[in-house]
Amino acid sequence: MKYLKYFGLLVMIGLFVACSDDDETLIPSDQDLFPAKTNSEIDLKLRELFSPYNTIVEYRYIKNFLDDEWYSITPAKEELVVPMGNFLIDFWVNPLKVGSSADFVAANFPKKIILVGSAAYQLNGSRVLGQAEAGTLIRYTEVNDFDLSNSVWLTTQLNTAFHEYAHILHQTFKMPDQYRKVTPDSYTKNGWRAVSQSNAIERGMVSPYATNSVADDFAELFSRYITHNDTMLEALLYDELINTDSDKGTVTDPEEFLGIVKRNEGRAFIRTKLGIMKKFLSSVGFDLEKVREAAQAKINE
Repeated sequence: MKYLKYFGLLVMIGLFVACSDDDETLIPSDQDLFPAKTNSEIDLKLRELFSPYNTIVEYRYIKNFLDDEWYSITPAKEELVVPMGNFLIDFWVNPLKVGSSADFVAANFPKKIILVGSAAYQLNGSRVLGQAEAGTLIRYTEVNDFDLSNSVWLTTQLNTAFHEYAHILHQTFKMPDQYRKVTPDSYTKNGWRAVSQSNAIERGMVSPYATNSVADDFAELFSRYITHNDTMLEALLYDELINTDSDKGTVTDPEEFLGIVKRNEGRAFIRTKLGIMKKFLSSVGFDLEKVREAAQAKINE
């Protein structure tokens, strides 16, 4: 099964793992792997929040719901599960509804949401910020760091939410070929880890991870357009100025001049993609601009 993954690169300078074949405490029990279903207050609240979208939220440690490549996983703290659920409704689901409708969101929503307490790591050192599986399941990590006053945590979670929702949209409604043709030869596949932000913009993409594939390009542009404030968007969409007149200040260095030209060419591609995206989404009943306005209003409360 193909997985759609959204990674943050982690450089690991030293890792020491101690283990013992004789230590039976390291082997998960059946209860750990398959915890019994309950009707606790947490479960009832989650059903209240997400049943309108035909979605089940799992927060217990259930091995079958986690990626086989993940390790060092900690379950979500129970006291943070409902706050996380409310966060997803207020900052993610409600803005989606503003730009479409409750029926649209319910019809195009993951059937399962998995909440993971810790960050997840892969053997190559990658830190997994979130993951979607064929548009039917989304995993959120770092729930135990829940803090709405922490702009880094909040933005990371929202980027994950909207990135993965973008995958659902382009899989369900088929991404237009016009989008695929804007920068067809600029994708790096797994080479995205070696791409800088500046180089990504030169390639016509909003982030290094966007260079992974056209699908991630679409999802990254979608999520960052919604979650980035005006100043951050300007750096992605609008041209840098070049000064060639000494009477107007310091003349742009020749080497930097070439870099600015390349980035501005890339920004033109990004603007083209954004226009195609907005038109495509509008045709299926989704107003990207309204979603952004609603999300930004909530973020800035």
